[in-house]
Amino acid sequence: MKITHWAGLLLAVTFLAGCYTEPVEIPEETVGLAPVYSDGDWKTIESQPPQPIIELNKIYYKDSLIFVGEAQKGIHIIDNRNPAEPERIAFISIQGNSDISIKGNLLYANNLADLVVLNISDINNVELVSRVEGAFPQSGATLPQGYFGFFECPDPALGTIVGWTEKTLQSPECWR
Repeated sequence: MKITHWAGLLLAVTFLAGCYTEPVEIPEETVGLAPVYSDGDWKTIESQPPQPIIELNKIYYKDSLIFVGEAQKGIHIIDNRNPAEPERIAFISIQGNSDISIKGNLLYANNLADLVVLNISDINNVELVSRVEGAFPQSGATLPQGYFGFFECPDPALGTIVGWTEKTLQSPECWR
């Protein structure tokens, strides 16, 4: 079957019209996401005492230790030698972290846009081995994958975005 030039154009216009969305009416108040800006130097990575797990992310198991990602904040370390009584032993603070990998005693993680390599042979005293600046294309924490709704427009003057939090927004100007 041969499609004429005009029929192809009509088909393309019909398809693209289905992708068009009407302008969104901005509510006076709605629940949406607001950026969380870095408090201090977002490149600072340090071992800390155990922290409560708020927003679970990736989980990695190595040598009876469970490495549990805390979305955009860092990694919880849990001693699982006794699975009936797992024990939280430390937290590695890595702002903007969303993924990890481990090989030997080296932990690879993102620290916002940078790739960092940490020596984890002493969990209570992790050491930065290497940093590759700008290894990842985003410069701050992006909106959560699959999020569609209103959000507070980022303000670069407030610093680097290290995460997002849900809150009540007043007349938000940004959405997707």
